[in-house]
Amino acid sequence: MDDVQIREITGSELVPLTFRLRFEVWREEAELTNEVQAQGQITDAHDGHARHWAAFDGEEIVAAARMCIHTLQEESPDAPMFRGTQLPAPIATINRLVVTKRWRRLGVARQLDLCRIQAARENGAACVVLSAFDWRINSLQALGFKLTEFRWGPPFAYRLTSCGMILSV
Repeated sequence: MDDVQIREITGSELVPLTFRLRFEVWREEAELTNEVQAQGQITDAHDGHARHWAAFDGEEIVAAARMCIHTLQEESPDAPMFRGTQLPAPIATINRLVVTKRWRRLGVARQLDLCRIQAARENGAACVVLSAFDWRINSLQALGFKLTEFRWGPPFAYRLTSCGMILSV
């Protein structure tokens, strides 16, 4: 972790580079949809209003993540995950976390999580929600997230299921 620096990159020319990084990381992990394969990147309408962070090894981006704040639950990127429950607003959603293989299991994801949780608190969020894959559940529970019964598949990949998690802030 000593060699990596985490910085907020919101509004910079670096943000679009994270869309390609998402694609590169996820194409090794899952079967991406045909549309995503054709685009060569993973992005959506939330990227325009989200805050973005990246982890750098020198000038190279080795991890990235984003956070959005929503006043209406149905506007969040993970809205299908939490259908049937009423989340307290404003709702921060933390998502699109990717870490390159070389930098995994070194605390980079945790540092990005902590940055986004702190930003959510500073922006007055009542809760933070996310959809987590099984391999992240324990580390997120250690940060105070509660696992829900909600399960959902992300729109960028086939046959991938994640679990809903909520943190009261």
